[in-house]
Amino acid sequence: MEDRVADLRARWTPEATAAAVAFLESRPTAYDLPTMEHDGATYLDLRGLRVEQTQIDKAYLKNVNLRWAQFRDVGFKNARFANCNLSQATFTECYLRRAQFEKCDLVNSHFASCDFSQAVLAESRIDFASFANCEIRLENIRFRADASEQAMVRVCRSLKLNAMSMGNFADAGELTYLEKSYERRALRKRGAWGPWLGSLLQNLVWGYGEKPWRLAVVMLVNIFIFGAVLYGVNALPDKTFWEHVYFSGITYLTVGYGDLAPVGALGRFISVLDAATGIATFGMLIASVTKKVMYR
Repeated sequence: MEDRVADLRARWTPEATAAAVAFLESRPTAYDLPTMEHDGATYLDLRGLRVEQTQIDKAYLKNVNLRWAQFRDVGFKNARFANCNLSQATFTECYLRRAQFEKCDLVNSHFASCDFSQAVLAESRIDFASFANCEIRLENIRFRADASEQAMVRVCRSLKLNAMSMGNFADAGELTYLEKSYERRALRKRGAWGPWLGSLLQNLVWGYGEKPWRLAVVMLVNIFIFGAVLYGVNALPDKTFWEHVYFSGITYLTVGYGDLAPVGALGRFISVLDAATGIATFGMLIASVTKKVMYR
């Protein structure tokens, strides 16, 4: 494979590279650039091309094979890539503001210190693609509908790590939720019912730590459930249902006014479970909300 890539790159003489750059810039060239057939379509064969320190703004590239290509310090402002093969291509310090990638193959491509401001990645394959120190927002990406769950887990993880490195914690949180959601779907497809159920419960309870409002609802429901159970076992004799709910609430929140106390072994045991559950969920709520506040 390395020999093949080396051979592809060796064909790019200064004359051939200049002709390829002229084509990318939509300038006329008399050089006969190579083509290739793939899946019934004719592609311009620019595999292994290396371009540095130039501007290729507003370029429109359709059916171009740029596999193993290397771009460093290249401006692609308002450029449009349609049905292009960019797998294993490398973009370093490139300016991709308002660039569009439509139905492109970006598998195993590498982007480092690139600016994707207002760029759009639409229905492109980005499995195993890596983004490092790139200005790219989740809202700029339109994922393929036919992407597998495992592929989406990898994509979301890569984008999440990039968002965290750039201090974009809002996107990092959303990508964490998406990553875990796709991971749960993959578990279901594999029939791993135990881990799937655990993941499902985490999602329902607090959205993997990214949706604290769900945990607040769970806490409220728990207070009513424990209150109903305590009322059912008559933990507070001669007290109404709502007084049992009140007792459940102050126990759950570990306030413990002491104005009410359960009687009987069963009532006391349920009260201990009530308090333990409250401590656990209240701690999770504080952790989740604190994370959201700190990352704003």
